[in-house]
Amino acid sequence: MKGTLPLWQGCQMFRRHFLSYLALSTMAIAQPLLDLYGKNTTVFSAAKLSPLEVVVFLLLVGLAPALTCVVLDRFSAMFGPKVNEATRLSLISGLSLLLGLAVARWLDVNRNIPSIAIGLAFALVLPWAFDKSKPVREWSRWLSVLSVAVLGSAVIALQPVLLESDGPQSDAVIGKKDVTVLQVIFDEFPLASLLGNDGNINAVRFPGFAELAQGSTWYRNSVAESNFTHQAVPAILSSSVPAQTGGPFLSQYPKNIFTLFADATSVGGIEPVTSLCPHSVCGGKSGAAFSFSAGHLKTFLRDAAFVYGQRVFPPVLRKYVPSIEGTWGGFGAVANKFKDQFAVGALSQVEAVERAVQIVAESKAPRVQVVHALLPHAPWRITPDFRVDPLSPTISTQNPDNEEVIRDMYQTFLYQVGAADRVIQNLISDLKVSGKWDSTMLVVSADHGISFIPTMPQRHTDFMDPDQVADIYRIPTFIKYPNQKKGVSDDCAISNLDLLPTIIDVTETASSWTFAGKSLAHDCPTGRVRRVVSATGETSVIAGGFEETRSRAAHYAEIVSNVGSINKVASVGESASLIGTRIGKRTADKRITEWTIKQKRMFTNVSGKRGASIPALITGEVTLSQPLDAGTEGIITVDGIAAGVIGELSGARSVTSFTAVLDYTLLTPGAHTVELFIRNPDGSLASAGAPS
Repeated sequence: MKGTLPLWQGCQMFRRHFLSYLALSTMAIAQPLLDLYGKNTTVFSAAKLSPLEVVVFLLLVGLAPALTCVVLDRFSAMFGPKVNEATRLSLISGLSLLLGLAVARWLDVNRNIPSIAIGLAFALVLPWAFDKSKPVREWSRWLSVLSVAVLGSAVIALQPVLLESDGPQSDAVIGKKDVTVLQVIFDEFPLASLLGNDGNINAVRFPGFAELAQGSTWYRNSVAESNFTHQAVPAILSSSVPAQTGGPFLSQYPKNIFTLFADATSVGGIEPVTSLCPHSVCGGKSGAAFSFSAGHLKTFLRDAAFVYGQRVFPPVLRKYVPSIEGTWGGFGAVANKFKDQFAVGALSQVEAVERAVQIVAESKAPRVQVVHALLPHAPWRITPDFRVDPLSPTISTQNPDNEEVIRDMYQTFLYQVGAADRVIQNLISDLKVSGKWDSTMLVVSADHGISFIPTMPQRHTDFMDPDQVADIYRIPTFIKYPNQKKGVSDDCAISNLDLLPTIIDVTETASSWTFAGKSLAHDCPTGRVRRVVSATGETSVIAGGFEETRSRAAHYAEIVSNVGSINKVASVGESASLIGTRIGKRTADKRITEWTIKQKRMFTNVSGKRGASIPALITGEVTLSQPLDAGTEGIITVDGIAAGVIGELSGARSVTSFTAVLDYTLLTPGAHTVELFIRNPDGSLASAGAPS
């Protein structure tokens, strides 16, 4: 083709090429991505995208790849028809490669060579057919109607996100108007982690929860309704059995604590994951549906790129893409939401509870305030004094077949439970100082627990392993009734479905709305069956009692002792008794060639400020000149005091990577010296000196 095309002909060529690119990009990019997002609408709730931002996201995914290709196509035309044709075929080849990889994943081809072979076959055959066959070119344009179907399906699936409402009109009338309700929902919090050897709340390690138990009713036989947040939190807030489909939206759970009390009293909610409270009720501003943040959308698009890579790429490429596993239904953009929260502001979830307490403390009149906090949910980085440590790459949301890593994970988890305990301590103190403690109905629970059984999922369950079920479904639940003065331990068989009916009963609220749970305010519901659900569709009946939780607490106490204050979480292994003691000079251990700490520089200037980064968790390598005996451990000292244990040295060979959790109380403001000592199986110690 020579010369310059007439305008009408150029527009026609633009349209034809755009339709071809649109057909391929829809099949290769938009369909795999939007199909996954449409089935996992929780990600939009967690990301808190406005309807306008969601619309822009859909248009970018559906149209931007094709438009980009057209721009490159037209730009290449400036360099002549040959360059233009080569560019066009290259663009088609690239989209065809992605389509082939997507088809390979759809066929469940998860090996590198077959997957790449299918992708390359598409990348070669489709451009050749497009170039040689006019019918193929025509069909490629007609197939562009798929974009309408894909975007239309996404819009239908995302109606709860796109169409906002104020929920149903409530007829609730509050009879007891002098009661304030504060409901705190923790996340990923098994009851077993709070217990001491006597079956009571471990007051030495968790003084905040112990104080709460002393002034409230502790329901020791409480279970979660679901194992995943997108079902478990709506179940709490709406007292309804969660649906297996859909997401945590107002349209799915229209009758909930927010809409019930909305016209009867002041209501507030802090929901990092769910979206059950109407904008008009929980501080939403007029026009929120049309709010737009370019930075917000940019972050969401970045996460979508990670999701697409994990969804389409072969294993050899997926390992370079951030993981999307580990949260609700295994959908990773929500996992990235957690990571963003803890990276941008590690204490954001601590501050969420503090904000809710402040609202209650400063309120001039009674109100209903709800806060869901992602504590002690992973990533486990917060220390009990609200400082922040690094995260080891070996610590993840998957339970490995490695007891040392499991122990490291459980130690970091317990530190974050300690942070949740500090939150409760401050909550109680603030409410008492404000004079609101007696008049407040305080409801503290968790959406679900977490399990640390090697090789088994942390929250997915088929209900076949009773220990895993106890870890996941048995949760802490405390209700401090108004003017309650004495603590009570209650073994009534309850579930999270009972919390809202209890709030309704205590506030003497009259309403025609009905709920699945039963009030606990007066008598224990009898003759009931506690049927719980899994986000993957299974159901089971929880029939046992508190003895199951005590059994799990005893098990985990063997992994990390539950004796001593929270900093004693660092005391593990055969060297546990040495932690906190001073270790004097020892002869050099010639078996250690060198050892390194990735966080070495952090010890030169430790900060004591809230939110400061500290090396309470360290990672590194130990290089050996000869193997070490089984039972050998490393002891990390800070300023000569034993601070943490390296269990990976037992039977170690050559270069050994390690993770160690340190006693954070030893990391006082200023510079610190760090050394490594080797504890042999017979108890003798040798020095490996300072890190390289």
